[in-house]
Amino acid sequence: MTERTFHIGIDLHGTLLGNNEYIAEGSLKKLQSLLKKKPSNFKIYICTGNDLPFVRRKIQDVFDLFDGAILETGCVISIDNKGENIIVPKDLIIKIKELEDLLIDEDHPEVYKFARRLATISMFTKYGESILDFHSKLKEDLKKLDFCRVTRSSVAVDILPVGFDKFSGLKYMSEENDVIVAIADSLNDLEMLKQADITYMPGNADKHTIELLSKTRTQKNLTENLEKNSFYISDDCETFGVIEILEHLFTNYKEFQS
Repeated sequence: MTERTFHIGIDLHGTLLGNNEYIAEGSLKKLQSLLKKKPSNFKIYICTGNDLPFVRRKIQDVFDLFDGAILETGCVISIDNKGENIIVPKDLIIKIKELEDLLIDEDHPEVYKFARRLATISMFTKYGESILDFHSKLKEDLKKLDFCRVTRSSVAVDILPVGFDKFSGLKYMSEENDVIVAIADSLNDLEMLKQADITYMPGNADKHTIELLSKTRTQKNLTENLEKNSFYISDDCETFGVIEILEHLFTNYKEFQS
């Protein structure tokens, strides 16, 4: 039987990285070892709302062990970890960039910076500001726009062109009958978490996202075997949680070969 190819998307903020935006202290060597010994039919990607220069800078010690990157929440990809390829139609990008100019001119007091983005908008909130409140506010303000949607991570509110998300980015990298695996923690990961064949979350996962995911999947822990329509939460948080998840996946993935 031919082995199916597994495409694994690992979220960055709140998943591979902690709130301090670094790989957890004491986890690096174990993470490097796991990535080096992944099964031959596995392709593992960083799957993030960030751009390529940021990702390379933040995880330079492991970045070249990944098979590519899904960037800007599925709107940009990198197949060689060197170049950025926009997969959003040009007419949508023009609308997104016009909206970004308007938002910059409005000078939102909650925002301390607009991050570099090629096809999306990312508004990082100031320390002490509620990311939940700002997300709700912006979602209400932009609800009449039909070309974009508003989501958030643990650190920023993101505006994306409609029809693109982390799951669609992973599907872009895959072929029919491949297996999609999601490892992520927050609301801007929801489509990937809902639609993946195998879904994991670290122990620090956003409670609201867990609640939404529980409407369509059954929550389990890593002592249980892999089953469809379930999602698995690690005991450990952030980087150590990802390590725990990869160990579980490497041990049990053959249950999904048929």
